Amino acid sequence: MKSWLGLAFAGTLLAALSVVVAPGARAQQLDGDETTLQAQAAINGGMAAFKNGQYADAAAAFSVATRLDPGNEEAHLYLGTAYAFQVVPYLLTPENKQMALSALAEFDAVLKIHPDNLSAIKQAASIDRDIQRYDDALLMEKRAVAINPNDAEAIYVIGYIDWDKANRNAIRLLTEDGVTDDGKGNASLLPHACQELRAANTALVNDGIVNLKRAIELKPDNSDAMQYLQLMYRRHADLACGDKTAIGADLKLADEWKLKANEARKPEATPSH
Repeated sequence: MKSWLGLAFAGTLLAALSVVVAPGARAQQLDGDETTLQAQAAINGGMAAFKNGQYADAAAAFSVATRLDPGNEEAHLYLGTAYAFQVVPYLLTPENKQMALSALAEFDAVLKIHPDNLSAIKQAASIDRDIQRYDDALLMEKRAVAINPNDAEAIYVIGYIDWDKANRNAIRLLTEDGVTDDGKGNASLLPHACQELRAANTALVNDGIVNLKRAIELKPDNSDAMQYLQLMYRRHADLACGDKTAIGADLKLADEWKLKANEARKPEATPSH
């Protein structure tokens, strides 16, 4: 699909798109409702195009279905998905942002019908990240966790977004103070600048550590979560404002998690023949 954070949706969505109501069955239920039958035919055509990788054609067909049957949750979900597969992550051209916003509008339509639709919630979060709407993405991921407290991926993404925001804050404030990030607590940062960094990052860093640890607890082989956890401890070291003991403790934890991440990434040994 798209970004590394969105790839996991592809298999799930393709599976979801394969589960449709048989045209004949829906026809019997609707007792000859021609408009709704036409909408279902459009959905079926869109699904065929989607499975062939023809996402623009799929979107055109699903769009017909949503116009014919505005209350059809599946049609809106499939249309949003077809738009989402055409979004290029982190490309902020007007055309790409418009495609992303079109996808988000369809997922919003789904959530107005079914507020707990996890596919719509998580796809919306992914699209928000793709166009750098991190606050909106964070709200969607937290919404997913509220529905499923053991959603390891959503919890990991929350931790990642916390790190990304904290890292941006740190780089900005360090640059303003004329300091190059050393990744080791930045003990040379002036006191007033460190207080600013504490105010900007304390909540983000603490929340990120909690969520990344929880993500690893739920998925012990999540090397990405381990990697961001070690980076987060380096951001935590910044908050010590030059306290060598506190910085040393954070860097020790950072090094431990870096080692664990490297170990988790090692390919399993395969027997020789």
